[in-house]
Amino acid sequence: MPRVIRVAGAQLGPIQRADTRAHTMDRLIALLEQAAGQGAQLVVFPELCFTTFFPRWFFDTTQELDTYFERSMPGPQTQVLFDRARDLGVGIYIGYAELTPAGQRFNTSLLVGPDGVVIGKYRKVHLPGSVEPREGARFQQLEKRYFAYGDLGFPTFRAPSLANGVLGMLICNDRRWPEAWRVLALRGAELVCVGYNSAAYDPNGGATEDAGLRTLRPHRRLLHRRPQRGHRRAGENHRR
Repeated sequence: MPRVIRVAGAQLGPIQRADTRAHTMDRLIALLEQAAGQGAQLVVFPELCFTTFFPRWFFDTTQELDTYFERSMPGPQTQVLFDRARDLGVGIYIGYAELTPAGQRFNTSLLVGPDGVVIGKYRKVHLPGSVEPREGARFQQLEKRYFAYGDLGFPTFRAPSLANGVLGMLICNDRRWPEAWRVLALRGAELVCVGYNSAAYDPNGGATEDAGLRTLRPHRRLLHRRPQRGHRRAGENHRR
């Protein structure tokens, strides 16, 4: 018997460094409500969707850096999104910067069912960029400086509240590496949610990045499976 789920990719657009958290949450909720109004059962938000993409800057202290990290999820500033999603009966995939009680920092995503129950967590494994800032560069890519490598592997989750599907998660640069898709496929993934925040330029210092690397098409057929993907694509409109 076929199982059908309608997935929405939330095109958030730029978040500026000066934007308040309340303003950003209003934008997220507006997209959530728009998707729910069109029958979406799951909304996929971008990588690091609560803040500007802060790895583009070098911070010599943690004073500002700490403001971009979440110590709990949901937390005092993000609970409103979870509450609204539950009220609407819509599941969400969200990306955020996680600060653990032990002081570790991860680029993390969370999958939440329409009933508001957390289905699973994933921490980004393939961190791009560098530890040290590149001299003379207008923008940096310092994920390796600000995040630890993900330590949860590539898990899949059975989601009874989402058509009883088997779901997996990736974040941005993970999509470029076939072993991520291979492991998810071997674990039975039927739907893979990928939130990302790709630049229209090569953040590692080259003149350009091959367009094929900024799409999901190269991994369309992996191990004879065809996992569907809900994703938000930045394209030329880099979220900043």
